[in-house]
Amino acid sequence: MFRSMPFNIKGNAEKGRELIEKVMEFAMDQPFNPIGRVSGALSSFRVDVTEDEGKYEVFAELPGFTKEEITVSYDEECHLSISAERLDVEDDEVKYLCRERRTGKFERVFYIDDIAADEVSVSFENGVLHVILPKVTEDKNKKVFDIA
Repeated sequence: MFRSMPFNIKGNAEKGRELIEKVMEFAMDQPFNPIGRVSGALSSFRVDVTEDEGKYEVFAELPGFTKEEITVSYDEECHLSISAERLDVEDDEVKYLCRERRTGKFERVFYIDDIAADEVSVSFENGVLHVILPKVTEDKNKKVFDIA
């Protein structure tokens, strides 16, 4: 099963937006959650997820980051976390006329169960992170017991 986790505005390089987060949390708890489907649009980076019989594939747009600035993890609670951090470099000699690129930590978390965590592969090319999450096959879980 795949499920996008709620977007956390406070931890994603935006300040002063606690009110929006509280409203989103309230909406997420409501039946027929309308926000869950659009939370990706409000997220710090865009993600596509595909599924076939044997695997899930996650494609995350992270332009301007190096692979050293990106962390991908999968925990025992079946959460896939993708985070990237762009530090704010203070330079008193630079005078910005326009500054739109955000700095700070950007993160997306997804609930994905029944994957073979030891077989996950991650690559990063041309600003796109590609994570392949092989599903646990029935053969790995199937056990045949001898009758004594």
